[in-house]
Amino acid sequence: MNVTSGLAFVPFSKVPVYCGTKAFLRSFTLSLRHQLKDSGTEVIEIIPPALNTDLGGKGLHDQHPSVSEFVEHIFEQLKAGKTELTFGTSEARAEANNATIAEYFNRMNP
Repeated sequence: MNVTSGLAFVPFSKVPVYCGTKAFLRSFTLSLRHQLKDSGTEVIEIIPPALNTDLGGKGLHDQHPSVSEFVEHIFEQLKAGKTELTFGTSEARAEANNATIAEYFNRMNP
C-alpha cells in the first residue's frame, strides 16, 4: 500500500517537492502493479484529497472532510477489492482527462 495524493495528479506550485514526490510514488505504484500483476500480489494506492488536518498549518484545511470520513470510505473500497482508493476531490482527479487536469492546475495555480 502506497499513499500518494490528489496532488500527484495536479501539482500545487507552492509545494513542488511534496507534489513531485507524490507524482513519483504514483508512477512507481502503477509500474509496480503492472510488474506484479501475474504474481498474486496486490499493489494498492491510497489517494487522499486535502483533509481536515493541520498539515501545512493550523486551520488551513478546516473546511475539508474529516479523516474519519476518509478512512471509512477507504475501507469500503478495500472491501470491494479496489486497488486505487480515492475520496472526494482525489476521486475526480484520478479519473480526469488531461483537459480536466489542466483546469484543476490553472484553478490551483493562478
